[in-house]
Amino acid sequence: MSEALGTAAPDEPRTGAPQGSATSGNGLDDRYGTGRRVRVDRRFGWGAAALLVLAGVVFLLWSGWEEGGRIETQSIGFAKQGDFEVSVKFAVSAPPGAPVACAVEALSTSKAVVGWNVIELPVTEQRSHTITTKLLTIGPATAAHVRECWVLEG
Repeated sequence: MSEALGTAAPDEPRTGAPQGSATSGNGLDDRYGTGRRVRVDRRFGWGAAALLVLAGVVFLLWSGWEEGGRIETQSIGFAKQGDFEVSVKFAVSAPPGAPVACAVEALSTSKAVVGWNVIELPVTEQRSHTITTKLLTIGPATAAHVRECWVLEG
């Protein structure tokens, strides 16, 4: 009766594959194909890796060239000259020989701008400049700093 139900007798081994099926390597290759798909995946992988390396090299070269034209600023301090005037000291690192302008501002206790000015720096062959300038304000200033610097075109 066990044969009619499709179950094996207790003394017969159970196997997952039907008897007479091809479980050899050639049978699987015939059924599912050979390693052709792996070659396409390898080519895609190598191509993607080469593209990433190329993109990294281009990024490093481009960012290295941009760094030479970058302007960096650092506020050093300020001193009150009265209720309506402050003296601001700051450092600028800019490309040598480039005309540079900087916006300097003074702030009140509520962080409102109470004075500002655009200062054109002298053109020199030095990369770093330390500048001290005076700002006229419309009220007492509690802070003053360089806001931004840029290269003048023309």
